[in-house]
Amino acid sequence: MAKAYTFEKFDFHMAEVEKIDKRVKDYLMNIRYERWSRAHSTVNRILTMTSNIAESINAALKAARELPILPLLEYIRQLIRQWNVTNQKNAIESFTNLGKKYDTMLMDNLELSHRMKVTPSASYFYSVLDKGKQRMVFLNDRTCSSRRFQLDELPCAHAWAVLKYKYIDHIEYCSVYYTGSTY
Repeated sequence: MAKAYTFEKFDFHMAEVEKIDKRVKDYLMNIRYERWSRAHSTVNRILTMTSNIAESINAALKAARELPILPLLEYIRQLIRQWNVTNQKNAIESFTNLGKKYDTMLMDNLELSHRMKVTPSASYFYSVLDKGKQRMVFLNDRTCSSRRFQLDELPCAHAWAVLKYKYIDHIEYCSVYYTGSTY
């Protein structure tokens, strides 16, 4: 449910949870969907669920929790150094302007776009037929009716189909936060 892009998908998964235990749905409603659901979020998290950062850090430090303060600080310093080296390596090994993870996602979307049919409706408004479903792509707004384009800030498969149709470079439609230099 947390990663669902559309309200329909979210509602489907919520109904499944409700079948198992209604108390879970009530609990999740009380903490408000916009705090943890991508579909209901009022801010764009750009592929990062930020609400559980403390839990992520706690999990990473689990092995060092019982250490005295100085060895604990040294462990944290080494952990952050290791993360920085890994992130820098990923940025250097990328063959495009995008980081490795985002380049992979983009290429997956490109592969999916090959089977889609694009019909222009206006200069920046397109209809994309995908397995019998019609999606609307607005290039000026960088949005798609699938909601992936605007939430991920990367061209989704539907946007890719339009970009190929128009012979437009995809990089200008990717968030600057995904570039190697920013990464």
